[in-house]
Amino acid sequence: MFKLTLIKNVKLVLIAGLLFAVHGAFAQQGGGLRGQVVDDAKDAVELASVSLLRLPDSTIVKDMQTASNGRFEFTDVAAGNYAIRISFVGFVQKVVGNIQIGTTSHNLGVITLNQDSRLLDAVVIEKAAPAVEYGLDRTTFNMTPDIQSMSVNATEVLEQIPMVEMDENGSPSVMGQNLTVLIDGRPSTVYGSDIATVLKLVPSGTIEKVEVITSPSARYTTEQGGIVLNIITKSNRLIGVSGIASLATTTANRYSPSLNVNVTRNRIGFNNSISFDSERDPSNSSVFRQNLVSPSFSTDQQRNGLEKESDFSYTGNLFYEVTDKSTFGVFFGLGRDTENENETLITRTLDDNNQLTSGYNRAISSERSMMNYRAGIDFKQTFANEDQILDLQAYYSTRDNDQTEIFDQQSDWDELDYLQRQVSTGGDHGFTVQGDYVQPLGENSSLEAGFRGDWEKDSDQFNPYQFDPQTEEYVLMTDRMDDLTSKEQQYSLYAMYRTSIERLSVQAGARLEKSVLDAEQPLLGQSYSNNFLNLIPTVNLAYRLKNEDNIKVSYSRRARSPRWNQLSPFIDYSNPENIQSGNPELKPSVTNSFEFSYGKFINQFNLFASVFYRNSNNPIQRITTVDSEGISFTTFDNIGKENYYGLETGASADIVPQWNVRLNIGVRKSEVLGFDRENSNVSLTGRFSTFFPLPYGFRGYAFVRYMGPRAIAQGEMKGMLISDIGLRKAVLDRKVNLALRLSDVFNNQQFSRTLTQPNFVEVSDFRRQSRYLSFSISYTFGSLKEGAARNSGDQEPNMGGDDMGGGDVGGPGM
Repeated sequence: MFKLTLIKNVKLVLIAGLLFAVHGAFAQQGGGLRGQVVDDAKDAVELASVSLLRLPDSTIVKDMQTASNGRFEFTDVAAGNYAIRISFVGFVQKVVGNIQIGTTSHNLGVITLNQDSRLLDAVVIEKAAPAVEYGLDRTTFNMTPDIQSMSVNATEVLEQIPMVEMDENGSPSVMGQNLTVLIDGRPSTVYGSDIATVLKLVPSGTIEKVEVITSPSARYTTEQGGIVLNIITKSNRLIGVSGIASLATTTANRYSPSLNVNVTRNRIGFNNSISFDSERDPSNSSVFRQNLVSPSFSTDQQRNGLEKESDFSYTGNLFYEVTDKSTFGVFFGLGRDTENENETLITRTLDDNNQLTSGYNRAISSERSMMNYRAGIDFKQTFANEDQILDLQAYYSTRDNDQTEIFDQQSDWDELDYLQRQVSTGGDHGFTVQGDYVQPLGENSSLEAGFRGDWEKDSDQFNPYQFDPQTEEYVLMTDRMDDLTSKEQQYSLYAMYRTSIERLSVQAGARLEKSVLDAEQPLLGQSYSNNFLNLIPTVNLAYRLKNEDNIKVSYSRRARSPRWNQLSPFIDYSNPENIQSGNPELKPSVTNSFEFSYGKFINQFNLFASVFYRNSNNPIQRITTVDSEGISFTTFDNIGKENYYGLETGASADIVPQWNVRLNIGVRKSEVLGFDRENSNVSLTGRFSTFFPLPYGFRGYAFVRYMGPRAIAQGEMKGMLISDIGLRKAVLDRKVNLALRLSDVFNNQQFSRTLTQPNFVEVSDFRRQSRYLSFSISYTFGSLKEGAARNSGDQEPNMGGDDMGGGDVGGPGM
């Protein structure tokens, strides 16, 4: 009894003491001050510097950064008279004074920062965004009229973006690493299986900005690697009718017309985008392989080809604002890609005395057509707190493709003569459903969670025929027939927490992914199954110094799943000396990424440096082997480990209002470990661009990019230096833009590699027409007036990205 009484008394004393302490603490607290920072377009300004100044001496009491929704809050502020100072690069500094703070919280409401006109081109509209913006996990490159005029499509835009490199097939990479390409937050695969074709059908005039996300948050699927490239097209936030029509043509027989029209009335908006691309693309390549096994011999191949390609795409986006807080959207589209190619392949086999022992000429004609359809819906709901958001999306895509190839091989060696035909058919169907929810936690924090499910089914058939001169008919080659059916399922859940504490911003989360792939080849009696489960953590930190410099630190772990062309076991015999195939037994590669960056702003100068390190286990690379007869077989394999680290630096300056200069230099080292031999090298990259004023309202353009040699699993890719020059002029009240550009002035673009192995050495190169003169004209039309923004910057992103405005309405020309 005594013990129970004692315990009760102790509890009462502790509770009383706790209540007294809490009361004392609250009694000593001061007041609070909060608000939200937006730009002219009413978009939230993230990472703006907010300083609390004590009056009358303007002593800095506290500093902090705005959160992703533009909000800030100071607590425990002693009673008195204060002012706040808000600053952000590219905007005029703003001071709000004479704020009397007592013991309660004071709300300043929405504070608007105005664009700093000194940093803008004198002929650019007032609301133009800064050319480059640095966010918590990304660098955003806003499109300027200069870049849009000097580019025809997304491919040419990306060529001018620092860190982005394009390979010989038109596929992009960032800092030499594979990436996932999004368009308005949707995977580019929704628009087509060939990323090069997809990018060519996005007119440059429809692009608003490009986000390079080197440390993506848990919101993103891992798909093809730890880097995300998001192309955001223009969304019509204004009421009325507007659009842009453009036409580009080149001396390389290329024509690219496009039309984008936006119509918005009250709560309903409709966007239509049509684009067409027609080109004749000559190319040539060579392969020289020396077989070192005794007796040694060499194989020399020379190829010349001409590809005629016509691509068409249409995308429509319809949205309806059900209420002031809910929006329903629909997008739909179709595309067609046709290709006709004629090639001549000359092959010679030489002995160790360089004497001809055999050879043949091979004429190849190919016809390919592909049709794709896509559609989707999304629903967005905000609540009483505008930062509380529910976003639901679903989209479907389907593709059908057919290809016929004819091989006519002639030789002085009769046994090498033959005539063959290959017929390939295939198609795929994909469906995705996704949901994201953001719950604010106070003024500067939020919790986000979501889910995603992907289902895809692919089927391909391959039927080769050989011509029988006796019957004069093609006979099916049953030993080379093949068919493949695959089903892939991916499920993922993620959660992410964001907060801002004065000048420090933190973003941390994790994503759990489950991937199941089942494939079978009925004709061969083969089946394959892969089942992966990955936990993906991510952390991003940003700190803004008092002099407005910023520091960012990030870590992420990503799993890259093999692409379909890497998995497909179909054997490509189109070049009998260089046979190619995929590898259905590939495993995902897992990459750990660390990055540290520092940004400094000095008046009109912008300096940036980033140190990164990436370690990949089981990276996927091309592997070539050569048999005793000198026939090479190229496939994909997990090669062990790869280390990739380096330094990326950048500087930009607006020397005068109409003259800007951009310079980027990168130093990278790559190490390939665990294959049959280790390989490493140091590579240098550089990029310089400038737009400058000329007499009579013209603007000049010069662009130089250098890509140094880099290590691959079995050898090295060579470097190259490419330069462009151009002129542009705006007329008719800037509604019409004219541009003239000479690409690859010195005709240096050539993709070359050397493979060195114990039993062979191979040197190959590929070149397509890269030096040409292009002319483009674009006309912007429409009468607009201000309307409600449907996708403001304080919204959380949609379709798998972060801050991906435009994904629900504006559509690319695809």
